Amino acid sequence: MTKKLWESYSASWSMPEADRLQRLEETVSSEVTYTDPNISLRGIAAFSEYMAGFQSNMPDTSFAIREVLDHHGRTLSHWNMMGANNTVVGTGTSFAELTNDGKLTNINGFFGTP
Repeated sequence: MTKKLWESYSASWSMPEADRLQRLEETVSSEVTYTDPNISLRGIAAFSEYMAGFQSNMPDTSFAIREVLDHHGRTLSHWNMMGANNTVVGTGTSFAELTNDGKLTNINGFFGTP
């Protein structure tokens, strides 16, 4: 179940704004915090705006979830960033906590080899 949650969430990074906002509302808490080496933000609107900037800087990329580990309301996702020709252009790991209703919150992204 948690892998499907990560897959659904990660797809939002490639969606147009209206679809992305809807997907985020389904997969992350309304008070979500997100941090990675480039930013620290709070809330779905700010998160969606950051994703829009990512899409502008990295067009035609998507994420493929390789592995998910979880226990006690915490979850770890290992992912590949895929290029337009379906090749791996980056790797990383994301950590999050799960809310009582099963949404991601307090998400932290770590980038691996570009």
